[in-house]
Amino acid sequence: MNEIDIRKKKAAAFIVIHQILNKKTKTKTKHRQRRWWITKLYQNKLHNNGSSLLSTLKFDESTGQFKNFLRMSSQDFETLINMVGPKIQKSDTRFRKAIPVKERLAVTLRFLATGDSYTSLQYLFGMSKQIISLIIPEVCEALIEGLQDNIKVKYIII
Repeated sequence: MNEIDIRKKKAAAFIVIHQILNKKTKTKTKHRQRRWWITKLYQNKLHNNGSSLLSTLKFDESTGQFKNFLRMSSQDFETLINMVGPKIQKSDTRFRKAIPVKERLAVTLRFLATGDSYTSLQYLFGMSKQIISLIIPEVCEALIEGLQDNIKVKYIII
């Protein structure tokens, strides 16, 4: 074998090895690219969420901001949490953490108190419109069930 044949074989082997290694890195990068289930707005939930907003408002109750925000005192809010909390509580999964009971109740009370749109509430509480549209009816049913002994409604037959 002459030197030219050896160089050709080495060059061919180099090209084959290079292509094999290049394929492996391409397949690895394909599998490593991840797709987020939520938008960047909701990824920072630790910084801007309903729980931090409520705790900030509740911290200085002398200003009346908590009562102005939810149209009830923090004691009444805690009473409602104790009453409907077990009915509206969700458990965490491997994929995401559940929305806390306080946030679920607060978004519903804010909706009932102000009539804000789901879009407005999503920016205020840091959760999507879709999840808000599921939370509000569920919490309202729990409130009706929990408060039906405390509130008497007079039906008018027309």
